[in-house]
Amino acid sequence: MKFRTLFSLFMGGFALTAFAQGGYQDGVDYYNADRFEKAKTILEKTLNDPSTNKAVSYYYLGALDLRDGNVAGASANFNNGIAANPAYGYNYVGLGEIALKNGNKSDAEKQFKAALETNKKDASLMAAIARAYFNVDPVAYAKEIDKNIANAMKVSKNKEAQIYVLKGDMAKSTDIGQAAGFYEQAIIYDEEAGDINPEAYVKYSNLYNKVNPQFAIDKLVELNGKLPTSALAQSELAEKYYDGNMLTKAAEQYGKYMQNPNHFQGDEQRYSGLLYFGKKYQESLDVANQVLAKDPNNEYMQRMVMLNKAALEDYAGAEEAAAKLFSHKDAKFTATDYTTHGDILGKLNRPQEAIDAYMAAYNLNPEKNKQILANLSSMYTDLQDYQKAAELMQQFVDAGDASLNDYFILSNRYKNLGLSLPEGSPERAEAANNGIKYVDIAVADAANKGPLYRNKATLLMVRDGSEITADLVQTYQDMLAAYDENPENKTKYVDAYKSAYNNIANYYLKQGDKEQARAYFEKLLEVDPTNEPLKEYLSKNLN
Repeated sequence: MKFRTLFSLFMGGFALTAFAQGGYQDGVDYYNADRFEKAKTILEKTLNDPSTNKAVSYYYLGALDLRDGNVAGASANFNNGIAANPAYGYNYVGLGEIALKNGNKSDAEKQFKAALETNKKDASLMAAIARAYFNVDPVAYAKEIDKNIANAMKVSKNKEAQIYVLKGDMAKSTDIGQAAGFYEQAIIYDEEAGDINPEAYVKYSNLYNKVNPQFAIDKLVELNGKLPTSALAQSELAEKYYDGNMLTKAAEQYGKYMQNPNHFQGDEQRYSGLLYFGKKYQESLDVANQVLAKDPNNEYMQRMVMLNKAALEDYAGAEEAAAKLFSHKDAKFTATDYTTHGDILGKLNRPQEAIDAYMAAYNLNPEKNKQILANLSSMYTDLQDYQKAAELMQQFVDAGDASLNDYFILSNRYKNLGLSLPEGSPERAEAANNGIKYVDIAVADAANKGPLYRNKATLLMVRDGSEITADLVQTYQDMLAAYDENPENKTKYVDAYKSAYNNIANYYLKQGDKEQARAYFEKLLEVDPTNEPLKEYLSKNLN
């Protein structure tokens, strides 16, 4: 059926012209491209618009009812279409399809005849009749389908686009290549006649979307260039970009589509999400608020307000949106919902509530969300709850996939715990030993071993108190050897060098090895040349 170029239906001496893109025509396009839900919404919304051809809209509304099994509704719509314009033949085709479904082939043939009497040279009407037979039973009515296709091809001199669309639909379940060829012929023949066939473009694109997404996208880019105001063309291209994870282009295309009055609220919601992921937070927030103005309980848009306000550092506003979001008792929340809420509560200095939010995220899927345990460990460290911080980091490491840095962090958690426990207590020694265990695991494969040995030295002192042991000296020597690989480290890690030289020197002094003690004290003076008490000590005691 052609609506975009001038065509004639002889109706008592006057002709109908094609209708401008937009309005009910978008509903027609959506139907023909198998986007039935969108088609129904637009056709119902625009039915009483002054520019709507009601005979056309009633036909498509009837066809939608027929698809849904609502025969009575379909019959009413087709009859309303005939009342609106008895010279528009497609509504008779619709009544004929109902008759076929009811097993009354004779009555169906009468309706098809009435359709053709409105325009005996209309090959697209013949294609519609062939499709009606196909819709009801392509096997039982194979002869009738072939006959009507042959008649349409004869009348149109093999150039009726709707026949090729039908043949493409018939072939796509068994031979995608053949179906694509038919859709391409429909595109070519309509454009030769000065028309654009969006359904053929869309169906052609959909055939290739999984096997060659870029080819599918290119076809839709071509369609948008030819029908720049078509809601179908705009939305299909936006969706293909989105499906292909080309989110920047998807956002740009959805932005164009939003200017079309026949876009949908679901499209606005997706556009808000795309803007957010593109870090266009204020724009995303504006779209979300537009949706909420007409749909104030929209869960998805409340989520977007929370996310965007958090990103914009409006934490009070984000918490307000979070309260609305989490008030949906039957909603399915995501880990991101909870972790974002946790971030917001943390910024509002409500740490325990933040921790509860993170735990809710973790509990949704412990295996997938185990990183949250490490984040919670950090939060408990900030709260100086070192016992809980160590427990959670240990749980994270035990869950698997820990990195060398994770082992290092865990050793620090145990160091903090040990320092918080009484000196000389078994609990303090146990915490220190656990920390040493994970430092040793990390240092085995670490490229930069210096900081790890330094951490181990601290843990040994946590465990052993003021006693300078051989283990501590060896650890410091290992640390110095690692740091000495880069001469700049003596400046960068000067405090580590001071601690090492001082402790090693005192160890040798206690062992009675004054020569070694003096050697390390002199090294200490090299990195701490203004240490006057040390100079005085050396001159008086180790000369």
